[in-house]
Amino acid sequence: MRVLVVVEGKHESDGAARALIQQIRSDLTDLSFHRLANAPVHVHGKGRGYFKKAVSWMRQAHRDGYDAIILLVDRDRMAARSAEITAAQDDHAICNIPRALGVPIEAFDAWMLADEQALSKVLGITVPQQPAPENIAHPKDHTEKLLAALGLPWGGAEMYARIAAELDISHLARRCPEGFATFADRVRKL
Repeated sequence: MRVLVVVEGKHESDGAARALIQQIRSDLTDLSFHRLANAPVHVHGKGRGYFKKAVSWMRQAHRDGYDAIILLVDRDRMAARSAEITAAQDDHAICNIPRALGVPIEAFDAWMLADEQALSKVLGITVPQQPAPENIAHPKDHTEKLLAALGLPWGGAEMYARIAAELDISHLARRCPEGFATFADRVRKL
């Protein structure tokens, strides 16, 4: 199955999203990545911007001959994004391409904080369990502060890819029920 994967940032597109997707569905290997902002998809008009972006990407995936689309967009403390992405996930009248649209709460970085065992293994130091990831307002800042407190440098996209490959996704789903568990269920159903 050829799948278009649309993500927001460098940390997702440089391996972490691929590792997570393939942990959920090991059969999804033909993945093409695009950044949400860097593509031929243009959204016009006011209101429901993320709904329109998701629909535009679904249509683009269909035009380009993909079998399915996976899209991740951070909530970034804007609850309306979750509602807009859910509406796009559920609206098959506009575009019927199979889809798994996800909204990390509050950001993709939170998913990297969910499993202290994976963090400890990748960082080579015992990392205590972090607060509920979906309750951290600024998870990237939290990650940077955690690393500084542990005396470790920020590892960026490469570090996230390594953590994502080690994450226990069932543990991640329990710790991030609104964002990750919903996304993982949608990926399984593609």
